Amino acid sequence: MNDRNRPEIICPACRTGRLAPRSESNGNIPCQECGAVFTVKDSVIDLIPDFVYEPSRGQALMEWEPLINIYESRWWRKSGLFGFITGIGFEDEYRLILSALNLKGDEVILDLACGPGIYSRPFAQILDRGTVVGLDLSEPMLNYAGAKARDEGIENIVLIRGSALDLPFPDGEFDAVNCCGAVHLFPDTPKALAEVHRVLKPGAVFAAAVFRNWLPGQWSRQMADRRYQRTGVKHFHPEELESLLTDAELEGVTFHHAKRYWQVVSAKRPE
Repeated sequence: MNDRNRPEIICPACRTGRLAPRSESNGNIPCQECGAVFTVKDSVIDLIPDFVYEPSRGQALMEWEPLINIYESRWWRKSGLFGFITGIGFEDEYRLILSALNLKGDEVILDLACGPGIYSRPFAQILDRGTVVGLDLSEPMLNYAGAKARDEGIENIVLIRGSALDLPFPDGEFDAVNCCGAVHLFPDTPKALAEVHRVLKPGAVFAAAVFRNWLPGQWSRQMADRRYQRTGVKHFHPEELESLLTDAELEGVTFHHAKRYWQVVSAKRPE
């Protein structure tokens, strides 16, 4: 990561000290301010080692190893069935996200809820002088992402186990934030989007791919609520998603795709 723009990571113990990412795959990162030590294992920095939560069915699925192993294959995220459900293939979705982010090559990007790195790794490969931070709650997903990054020789990626509801970064840290396939899993969507706004630089773009509730009306809303109660997966009507983004003080909400059960959207933090 020499001569690259690098992220600043806030120590979650004291909230004032900074942690310096290291290139080694295993070891410890100490906070120079308070002395707290965080473990790096298989390239993943664990900032919440004692965090315990009760996952929804949707979140539990993201920790299931058989799914992780096929997540970015033609059997799941890049499958024809997923493309049919969402009305868009993964490669087309990726191109829409890239266009929305308008990367120049020297950015520091947060891939929020990065999963196995299906976006993080391609981003890192096109950043000549930049760095991608992949943050996720799922340790198995992050382990997979780290192994794939090492196999592909990608060095400008920092993987962090952390919470989307309490991002361990300073205000205005990122040139862009991406979150594809996870906004609908966050237990507190407004809080997560408020954190996105906080860590974006003024004028920087947030892009996301989110499950869509495509039928209008109260009956459709009730059905979406029932699905959420069963699975922990939310479905947002475009107007609802736009309202959530606007409430988070993000502007210029643009829907690049909104068909069937999927929507690709972008917005930015005001200048």
